Amino acid sequence: MTYTHTITGALFVIIAATSLSAAGYTKVPAPAAHRDAPLTANIWYPAAEGGEKIRLGKNAVFKGHPVTASARAKNGTYPLVILSHGSGGNAANLAWLAAQLAYQGMIVIGANHPGTTSGDSTPEQTLKMWLRPTDQSALIDLAESGLPKGINVDTSRIASIGFSLGGYTALATAGAQISKADYISYCEDYYGTMDCAWFNNANINFNTIDTDRYEQSHRDPRITTVVAIDPAAAQAYQPSSLATLDLPVQIINLGAAGGIPAAVDGEPIAAHLPNVRLDFVDQATHFSFLGECTSKGWLFIEMAGEDPICSEIGTRAHADIHQELTAKISGFFQNTLLNVQDGS
Repeated sequence: MTYTHTITGALFVIIAATSLSAAGYTKVPAPAAHRDAPLTANIWYPAAEGGEKIRLGKNAVFKGHPVTASARAKNGTYPLVILSHGSGGNAANLAWLAAQLAYQGMIVIGANHPGTTSGDSTPEQTLKMWLRPTDQSALIDLAESGLPKGINVDTSRIASIGFSLGGYTALATAGAQISKADYISYCEDYYGTMDCAWFNNANINFNTIDTDRYEQSHRDPRITTVVAIDPAAAQAYQPSSLATLDLPVQIINLGAAGGIPAAVDGEPIAAHLPNVRLDFVDQATHFSFLGECTSKGWLFIEMAGEDPICSEIGTRAHADIHQELTAKISGFFQNTLLNVQDGS
């Protein structure tokens, strides 16, 4: 059954992390045999005391988000959320969400995906879709092997969440598969839009993609629930693979129903999922999911000729959209992750 839900940010009041000590943060290496070097696992967790107050992800464009580095973890065992950033993004930029989930009683782990992260992103590497869900499985392996600072994970409750290409990644970890032929067909129809324009401007020959790896299943049976925000490759998912995903899935589209770009339109995906909730965030764009920009961030982006990642629709600010997104995701996790014990 599909539940379609559109709610304005004004209707939500969520518990805000008002101090820098609201969420703990640390980084550790994560072994990844499929990569040339270990990943760096960014870990947000419920914090007790100690540590250094920092603003994670702060730079000329983004404000960053407050966390307490190396604080001791609160006593207890907490569910795990594996986080995946979008193409050209990075884990630290999503600290606004990760820290809030940690504040609400979850451990969040995210790594930068080599070849598709800030300062290291190419069309050729982006098409190697199979590497990303394998990264996420490596992060779960890390959590199972034990985390520092007294961070204790309940490995019977693991969520996979991602944005854009990370949205694909989250769905792929649950077993969603994509079709090479369908993606090629999609980019023929949408030659000059979003991801396809980037590939076409680089003269990518889609026929050289490793079909077996591109289309194979990356299901990790340890995943118990999924959240995908503006999932990439929306027109290429294989319906037969979606029909077998019986775990709870939330798909969130940034924008109003009927106005979502085809590249990230969640409705064709949701139509084939047996246990899905489809949400929309009005007056939002694809880039609204990124961290809040500084007052001069838009100027830096414009001068660099990059995508308008700091733009807003009307008077609705990123902070307001983030509040609504956090409420939607937290509400979904209340029923599918936080209140579920021992996998029951």
